[in-house]
Amino acid sequence: MSVDLHHLRHFVAVAEELHFGRAAARLHMAQPPLSQSIRRLEEALGFPLFVRTQRRVELTPAGQVFLTEARRTLQQMDEGVRMARRAASEDLAEISITFTSAALYRVLPAALRAYRERFPMVDVRLDERSTDAQLAGLQDGSIDVGFVTPPLKGMSGLEVEMIDRDRFCLAVPASSSLCNQSPIGLAELSDESFVLFPYAQGPSLHGRLMSACRQAGFVPRVRQEARQMHTILSLVAAGMGVAFVPEGARSMRVDGVAMVPLVGMPDDLTWDLAMVWKPRSARRSIIEFLRTVRSLSPCE
Repeated sequence: MSVDLHHLRHFVAVAEELHFGRAAARLHMAQPPLSQSIRRLEEALGFPLFVRTQRRVELTPAGQVFLTEARRTLQQMDEGVRMARRAASEDLAEISITFTSAALYRVLPAALRAYRERFPMVDVRLDERSTDAQLAGLQDGSIDVGFVTPPLKGMSGLEVEMIDRDRFCLAVPASSSLCNQSPIGLAELSDESFVLFPYAQGPSLHGRLMSACRQAGFVPRVRQEARQMHTILSLVAAGMGVAFVPEGARSMRVDGVAMVPLVGMPDDLTWDLAMVWKPRSARRSIIEFLRTVRSLSPCE
């Protein structure tokens, strides 16, 4: 006898309930057929999965190991069915969207609202990831659309489209005397401590910000690094330093933080946001999402 999914589901139910009556009720079946199914499974495997007494049911050591593998097999099967349904029917479609934190106060929220209004049956999964992690997911097919910070490397087979470009302003603690200077020159920040995203998160943008500061006559003293924009602003509010942030971050309105206009930044130094996807695997649900973003993009 071969082991099929019904046997595995029966076994997992009994293993989790440790009671044949409760397991049978959970499976919506009578107890005798369930007991027979477990006996046939043990015969096929060649070893007992349970120790049965009049008072209790317990897993054998082999049964404990088999439970872990049975759960994994059933989970993989369920995921396979889900992905197959996703590929077969646009009515049951699902798209996976990842983003850097900068996308949250720009075009992404409006695009999600507009897309949900047009396609309420499409399930949208969201996950915040670094640009490099998004590119890896796009390449292996686990992500459908990514919102990333360009420039990008290792983009074989991917399509990139610029959707937003933002100037920089300065986030300062509300208690700082810098709040009274508007605008503030880049060269006036030489004595300030900075909160900045790590170099690895955006090497090109990080390097260009450092270069702009050096051209203004100083090297920034980075006191604290943070990846998410809300964390950066929270650290600024705590008095850890000032931060270069895109103008769009004004909408976040964090208590204890003031946004001050900046002058002295190179004209071409902007905080860019791009949309990335794999054209060869773009289903209709993805194509419609891309169109929705384009309709709201300032770069259109």
